[in-house]
Amino acid sequence: MNRPLYEVREFHTFRELLTQSMALYGNSPAFKVKNDVKQIVDVSYNQYHDDVFSLGTALLDLGLKDCRIAVAGASSYKWCMSYMSVVCGVGVVVPTDKELPFADIKSILEVSESKAIIFDKKFGKKLLEHRDELPEGMIYICMDQKEDEDGILSLDALVKKGAQLIADGNEDYINAEPDSNKLSVLLFTSGTTGMSKAVMLSSRNICSDIMSIMGIVKINKGERIMSVLPIHHTYECTVTFLCCIYGGVTICFCEGVRYITKNLEEYRPNILIVVPLLIEKFYSRIQKALEKEKGAKAKIGFASKIYKAGKKFGIDTSDLFFKKIKDAFGGEIRLIISGAAGIEPNIIKDMNSYGIQTFQGYGLTECSPIVICNSDKESKHGSIGRPIPNVEAKLINCDENGVGELCVKGPMIMLGYYKNEEATNAVFDYDGWFHTGDLATVDSDGFYYIQGRSKNVIVTRNGKNIYPEELEALLMKEKVVKECMVVGAEDDKENTIVKARIFPDISVVSAETGNVNVTPEEISKAVSKAVRNVNSQVVAYKAIKETEIMEKEFAKTTTAKIKRNQ
Repeated sequence: MNRPLYEVREFHTFRELLTQSMALYGNSPAFKVKNDVKQIVDVSYNQYHDDVFSLGTALLDLGLKDCRIAVAGASSYKWCMSYMSVVCGVGVVVPTDKELPFADIKSILEVSESKAIIFDKKFGKKLLEHRDELPEGMIYICMDQKEDEDGILSLDALVKKGAQLIADGNEDYINAEPDSNKLSVLLFTSGTTGMSKAVMLSSRNICSDIMSIMGIVKINKGERIMSVLPIHHTYECTVTFLCCIYGGVTICFCEGVRYITKNLEEYRPNILIVVPLLIEKFYSRIQKALEKEKGAKAKIGFASKIYKAGKKFGIDTSDLFFKKIKDAFGGEIRLIISGAAGIEPNIIKDMNSYGIQTFQGYGLTECSPIVICNSDKESKHGSIGRPIPNVEAKLINCDENGVGELCVKGPMIMLGYYKNEEATNAVFDYDGWFHTGDLATVDSDGFYYIQGRSKNVIVTRNGKNIYPEELEALLMKEKVVKECMVVGAEDDKENTIVKARIFPDISVVSAETGNVNVTPEEISKAVSKAVRNVNSQVVAYKAIKETEIMEKEFAKTTTAKIKRNQ
């Protein structure tokens, strides 16, 4: 494991994290938000603390003590307020993907036994269209309503009510004492059409991960970070949101993919947490600009040598030589951390040579999520890094090339899968090691390198996880599909796409067409119709983009399971 590079203060609950940060940073801006007239205004650490406690008091007043509360919507100040209010003294928060189809949202609310859901206006439109299908007695709280209406509570009104309750002497939330070892965050790893697993995390899990990350990555009070990724993801939530609350950083929010460039110019972030796809787009733009300018690459190469030499003596020349490149990220970028999927090592190498510290890490939702990461002072371009402080890692069942399954152990590893003892037992061994299902190698310096995945999960270039079993279950509901296997493939631009290999039921096609001897065209048409039907039921990134029609059944194991390595 990595030794801490920096002194880290200790905390074991979200409440301790929040109250410590309020005491340390007070009137410093915790967030930059846009008001109703699109002006950027600051929200201080003091104000954030007060809003969290006011909302928490109001939620308790609604009778939600120890209940599960879902939070869904775009990344925003109110999302962060809602999340923290729940985990600091109300109950269990259930972060929910705002892009999920209604069937999955309904399942999450039912499986988690959520008693309330806090949502923004856009998510609410999808949710409330099917309100009569949702659990009876559900409490609905909208982030964007100014007043209560039609049985939907206003978040703003609840904050005001909670503040008044506190002023009148209500100390229910103030006196709450969250248990650091109990379930605090319930995260669904995929769509819930019978195939997802819900990860149970305690505040101790997540807080220990924050402390370990902060031991090797330096962030500074007053720096700015722009949240780009969906905040319900553990990666974004832990690193961009919670780690930055720890460090006194100001959190800003990207308003959407089309606004990234505009928001970078507005907020001028010092730090970015990204997935490879995003940094690859910026890198490609930079390279194209360099190619257009005569002699630019040679100048950059010379400047990089001077920059590296200056660093050895504590001299930073990056602003002098790489201003145009830094301007692509808003002008004041210092640190970029990439995660959720692998990235081309040369990109990281070049970004560092441009004076922008860039490295990658590794984690899983089950690990809160980071367990292995490069650090401020020790990193290798192609590596995911070393185990962070308080994490042990090892490889098991290594082959002749040293490739083995990566296993980890530490206080940030999950409590288990919700109501799924069998799945929990499958990933933990007798000695408490968590089996990641990922294949890796390790070098003589203790740096790990991901080589592939032993799990079936398909990971896109922008870090989205797609579970084949979910799509296979939907395909098997189509009469024309007799057998199927969903795998990852690459398109002509080297993007990861979903491919379905389908063995069709010819008798179904024959019955539908009335032909005894069906043609390949008829089979193809029937299979395509089935695939379109499945795609209509899932979010866009899970859609099947390529189909292969098989001429014979798949090879199977002795227990009649389809062998995936065929």
